[in-house]
Amino acid sequence: MATAFWGTISIIHTDGTIEADRFDSTDVTLAFVTWKSNGGNTFYTVQKDGYIKDIVLNIASAGTTTYFSLFINQKDTGIKWVQSACFPALATHFPNLTPIPVKAGQQILIQAVT
Repeated sequence: MATAFWGTISIIHTDGTIEADRFDSTDVTLAFVTWKSNGGNTFYTVQKDGYIKDIVLNIASAGTTTYFSLFINQKDTGIKWVQSACFPALATHFPNLTPIPVKAGQQILIQAVT
């Protein structure tokens, strides 16, 4: 089973503005996170063209989650990252050094994998 956690995703738009949202994960294996801004849906809809710049979690040590998978418009992007890349004590979190481009209207899904 995955370890329950919550986190925040930040997207920087091409016009310099920022959007951010909080997400939660249950302890269900292979569950998609749920988003606060849309009533707990498993997808987050991007407001404007930009880049996923930061994902930070509230946990400071790894549980049973081994990595995360990123889906855009319900398709696996092949982008996967370890939980420890998003711990709050780090100076930079995934994907700060390699921002992920997104377009307005795309749906982001994050899956916790054990």
